[in-house]
Amino acid sequence: MRYQQQNLNGTFRIVFLHGSGGGPDTEFMDFFAEQGAVLGAEVVRPDFPYWEMVRETGKQRPPNKVPVLVDAIDELLSELQQDNKPLVLMGKSLGSRVMLRLADKYSAKAVIALGFPFHPPHKPEKSRLDELEMTQAPGLILQGTRDPFSKPLLKRAEHGQCVELPHNWQLQWLEGADHGFAATKAKAADTPKLWQEAADAIKEFIQ
Repeated sequence: MRYQQQNLNGTFRIVFLHGSGGGPDTEFMDFFAEQGAVLGAEVVRPDFPYWEMVRETGKQRPPNKVPVLVDAIDELLSELQQDNKPLVLMGKSLGSRVMLRLADKYSAKAVIALGFPFHPPHKPEKSRLDELEMTQAPGLILQGTRDPFSKPLLKRAEHGQCVELPHNWQLQWLEGADHGFAATKAKAADTPKLWQEAADAIKEFIQ
């Protein structure tokens, strides 16, 4: 499996899994990987199997099924974690679904979801909320208020209703952010602020 590493001497390891629409080299992934390194972590960004094919062919392709992605990351973690370095798992969207399925097996000290896909867009009836119960590790979800993957939850929050998550999870909303934590075109100058707000929340959560 192809993967990138930053700050090899970090005191703990963040394995950062990319989303379905872009690989590990996007501006988004670059930014949050660098933030992890600043916190003193070794940061590992693997390619999912389908993204390795995108690199080879230059053609976009849909993600593998979740079990295939999980098996690939399981194999990588089995190799990396032979040194028992403290582990944090972080995922963008699809990547966060994969990390949930491996966090307890590798005794992750924390899990962080950047834009958790609570349901497919326009299909709120297909909830993935129960997937959060797959791990007992302390978890943080950072979610944009314009994210189409979490509209029912936002409506509940806006009406003062409690958003019921498993006890080990906390949810922080990023006002005005979409699924990639970007602001609207009219407020594009706010996007760096939103990314920094998310980075600050990650720092507070980990430390």
